[in-house]
Amino acid sequence: MKNSIIPIIAELERIYDCFSDKYKIIFPRPIITIQTKGRQKQTLGWHWAEKWEKGKENISEINICAESLNKNPIETLIHEMVHYSNNCEKIEDCNSQQYHNKQFKNKAEIYGLNVEKDGRRGYALTSISPKLTETLKEIKINYKVFELYRKENLSLIAPTKMKKYNCGCTTVRCATDLQSKCLKCNNNFEEK
Repeated sequence: MKNSIIPIIAELERIYDCFSDKYKIIFPRPIITIQTKGRQKQTLGWHWAEKWEKGKENISEINICAESLNKNPIETLIHEMVHYSNNCEKIEDCNSQQYHNKQFKNKAEIYGLNVEKDGRRGYALTSISPKLTETLKEIKINYKVFELYRKENLSLIAPTKMKKYNCGCTTVRCATDLQSKCLKCNNNFEEK
């Protein structure tokens, strides 16, 4: 399978299972996916509670963004495992603005992540600690599978529809054609 993401997902699932065994995580493995981050510039991955359904069972998702598979996907996987574990234990560790609180920090440190504060995102900055590096060596990760990744699509940023108009004394921006006269200088607004 030369051009397939199946080996990547299989390796992420294997890493999850090994890590889970090591840290005695009792929750069933969530669905591990690889999807685009879309317009989310800094997103490397996410946890989404109960996103999938199998019969009457709801299953959570951990996603690793396709564009970040070459940017330490193992750290991202473990970061999202922290969110998943906390969610399973009914511990709120992050709000809707992605502010990671001390509950996240505490569990992340137990899992071997270094945690730093990141202003408006709280304790969101994580990295792999030396202790965790040793654990990951034991797992014998096949880093070769992560050579396949999606290129960043910088064209996703839509060009602005705003046009600039000036009358001589004032500049305005407008998304539609402006046909108006300035009340101050009595000149027409002209597109610049």
